[in-house]
Amino acid sequence: MNTKRVGQILREAREDKKLSVKDVAKETNIAAKYIIALETEDYSQFPAETFALGFLKNYASYLKLDTAMLLNLYRGEQIEESQAPLEELTRPTTTPFSLDRNKIISLVSLFLFVISAYIIYISFEDSGSVSMDEDNTEVSQNVEQTNSSDIPSGINFVSQSVPENASVPFILTEDRGVSFSVNNQQCKMFIKGVSNGKANLGFNIFPEKNVYFFQTAEGEETILSYKIEELASLRRDIRVVTQAVTEKSAKVLVTLKEEREGVAVKSPVGDVPIQVTLFFSKPSYVEFVLDGQMGERGLVSAGEVKHLEARDRLEIKVGDGGAVEMVQNGKERVVLGKPGKLVKKIFIRKPNPYDSTQSIIGELGE
Repeated sequence: MNTKRVGQILREAREDKKLSVKDVAKETNIAAKYIIALETEDYSQFPAETFALGFLKNYASYLKLDTAMLLNLYRGEQIEESQAPLEELTRPTTTPFSLDRNKIISLVSLFLFVISAYIIYISFEDSGSVSMDEDNTEVSQNVEQTNSSDIPSGINFVSQSVPENASVPFILTEDRGVSFSVNNQQCKMFIKGVSNGKANLGFNIFPEKNVYFFQTAEGEETILSYKIEELASLRRDIRVVTQAVTEKSAKVLVTLKEEREGVAVKSPVGDVPIQVTLFFSKPSYVEFVLDGQMGERGLVSAGEVKHLEARDRLEIKVGDGGAVEMVQNGKERVVLGKPGKLVKKIFIRKPNPYDSTQSIIGELGE
């Protein structure tokens, strides 16, 4: 009977072929960290079990191993590790009477210490309650003022495109904001809270750190304009119409308005943003980075379409290349990669070799 585990079989097969982890990663397009994770059986490195199975199958096939046998061995190991050991299930339950004399003395001492501490706390509580309340109020006010100019942590920003002469709905929740481009400026919009039927929305222009907050209720219109002092760097007006407000979310309709005076209505040829549209035929894990800022990260369902736009650099990582088709800046629609393979694409803006006043969009590595 084979007593070897999955990781040991993979590692020994690789070493028998005189291959390094780096060699395998280069030939299979599987990231080195995932190869190491398979050989050490650290499956927590994978975003989901589907990815672990997919990479295991590809790695085993590359090493010319029995793929079906390894997959069955993997499933058996997972089932075995998920079951409680027999000795844990059959171990007699400890009763209070089985405690030895030293343990009883320790428990009694601990109980007396807790009672003493509680009595001391009660004796000082009344005398310090007023001053403590005043101190707490002051601290909470200071915290609110400090955080009012920052984007709250824990918000995942989803990239959306706002085309000319069109209105795009944004759904904002406590953990989900929207990132979009305005004349090649990366902007973010999110909701900070809802009070008395009004949503407190935040708006940020990258790379600035300050956030402009405004309140809006259902049916109200707000114009985010470069004429507002806090938004002086904005290159054009943005019209925001609030369609719905709930206890923890808001739905707004966003439209690009007038260009700022001195800003060209149309970008010169070659200076258009990096624009990519992804069409998902199957579920897949994704990561998007737009101009150095993390966009969406997680599992995308089959049938979804993602519109991405960046000024200088767009990074796309997809867990299953065969599940996604891509259109990049109007080019022909293509399949992103091979089925079951992790695919990473990086598009950058670079100087036009034939015109120093222009720039072009290329893929890193071309």
